[in-house]
Amino acid sequence: MNAQLANWGSSLLPFGSELLWTALPWMLLYGVLGFVLAIVICYQLAKKCLLVRRPRAWHVAAKLSYVLILVALPLLGGAFGAVHSVHRLVNQALVRDLQPVFEAHAPVLRIYLEQRVKLIAPGQPVSMRGLIEPLVQSMYYQPVSDGVWEGRKARWINEFILRRGSVLLTEVLQDQLISRAGVLGETLTGADLRDLRKLDKSLPMTFIDAIKRQAGAYFNSLKLTLALFALLALLLVWGEIMLYRHYYLRRYPLATAMPVTMPPM
Repeated sequence: MNAQLANWGSSLLPFGSELLWTALPWMLLYGVLGFVLAIVICYQLAKKCLLVRRPRAWHVAAKLSYVLILVALPLLGGAFGAVHSVHRLVNQALVRDLQPVFEAHAPVLRIYLEQRVKLIAPGQPVSMRGLIEPLVQSMYYQPVSDGVWEGRKARWINEFILRRGSVLLTEVLQDQLISRAGVLGETLTGADLRDLRKLDKSLPMTFIDAIKRQAGAYFNSLKLTLALFALLALLLVWGEIMLYRHYYLRRYPLATAMPVTMPPM
């Protein structure tokens, strides 16, 4: 039974190969948009002479603002495009690839749970996490070699997919069973788990919807973080301008700083 469930990932192998080719056009598109925005901002700064400074060293250093804008906005734009693309691809893959896999293997999961429940004494409280953990542990990815890449891949898969996926699966199963059995609390009894056949149809859709919500929250937080970094870069430039205009020029006005020439006698 565990071997059947452990082979779910083999149906999702084509998903990984799509990431690069799908993300690349979006990265280029948003990167170009970021570059165009950077050009417009730099043009306005130059047109209004906002980066002209009287001390020569400061004048030269202020020009680094152009470099910051021209580098940060295209890079952050490309990263935003990659995140947006992966988010779209994940949503498509969940429905196209993952949902059919869960629908095909939902009876296997149900039989597994029924077998686990039979091992529990009547009336004894059952933790859904306790039922799921042995299954998840058997699904951990084992490195095929001692290479650095295999080690990192195993660590990433086991941490970000299986462990978090097991928590999500536990929550979905518990919510489904509690709502159907009318049981309150965090534990169930063996009697509440006797008839699990209704989960064969409801569980795959519920699980996919839960993954979509969590994935959406994760990718939206990444997009917000990238947008905040872009805003931070612009605020650094604007803060330097305000520092020069409202602090330095007030302390060292141009008129008093200009050398005074004495009229000829």
